[in-house]
Amino acid sequence: MKTKLFAVVAVALVAITTRVLAHHAEVVYDENRTITLKGVVSKFMWTNPHATIHFKARSAEGQMEDWIAEMGPLGGIVRSGWARDTIKGGDEIEMISHPHKEGIHRVRFVRLVVNGKVLRDDTVGRNQ
Repeated sequence: MKTKLFAVVAVALVAITTRVLAHHAEVVYDENRTITLKGVVSKFMWTNPHATIHFKARSAEGQMEDWIAEMGPLGGIVRSGWARDTIKGGDEIEMISHPHKEGIHRVRFVRLVVNGKVLRDDTVGRNQ
């Protein structure tokens, strides 16, 4: 009986741990590298669990590419003064971001400038 209970508890802990780690998506971004992207917002998705900024940016070869910048949970974004209309389609953006480890066009930004106004800057005091 104790062995069966232990097995059930162990399986439950593995399942919970896997879900928690999967939810904390920042582990998929390369914290040791940054890239700078400039582009135009396609849409701002105000959704749980994370808001996202969809935008087009020009590649080194001059081609327009679709990108997604993942933000934090809505609660934290609201506490920082953001609203669902803080960013709109057509806004010009520039961001310093941590790229996705798998090379896909998805980033987590540390500095965001929208239409010339700095909306977030976590680079202060960091070596870039």
